[in-house]
Amino acid sequence: MEHSFSLDDVEALAFETLAAAGAARPAARAVARSTRLAERDGIRSHGLLYLPIYAEHLMCGKVSASATPSVTTPRSGLVHVDADHGFAHTAIDAGWDKLVEAAQNNGIAAMSVKNSYNCGVLGHHAERLATDGLIGLCFTHAPASIAPPGGKLPVVGTNPFSIAVPGEKGEALLVIDQS
Repeated sequence: MEHSFSLDDVEALAFETLAAAGAARPAARAVARSTRLAERDGIRSHGLLYLPIYAEHLMCGKVSASATPSVTTPRSGLVHVDADHGFAHTAIDAGWDKLVEAAQNNGIAAMSVKNSYNCGVLGHHAERLATDGLIGLCFTHAPASIAPPGGKLPVVGTNPFSIAVPGEKGEALLVIDQS
């Protein structure tokens, strides 16, 4: 028997699962939204298929269930967020308004996030910037997974990046996610 979930159902299931695994409400909300977007875009690897891994990593302590991100603005165009070993999604949400304000005031801004778990689909963060009327350019680190030519040991990551451009109606006109 095949079951069909709406995107609202996906988000609700993800939220309930993450909360049951110990995630604080802001973290569960942010990761559930990310899960919804991954399912919307057919990126199953970061959608419901990843939900049990998120829950397991909460329960075993790989990601802090009680993380409280802290936000600083050391420069007018720089937002720095310490994720406190929690989900990057929550840290990004914590610094979001300051990032958008800094970009609008300065013409350009950057947000750095440290001490975080993975950020999900990188292109969704760039897309969010575009829907706020900004050009979004996002980068993240990646573990060594590729050996150089002639090598046997992985020393290079995949260097994920994404870019999104706003449209005239508040939508993301173009999103490229190289990750």
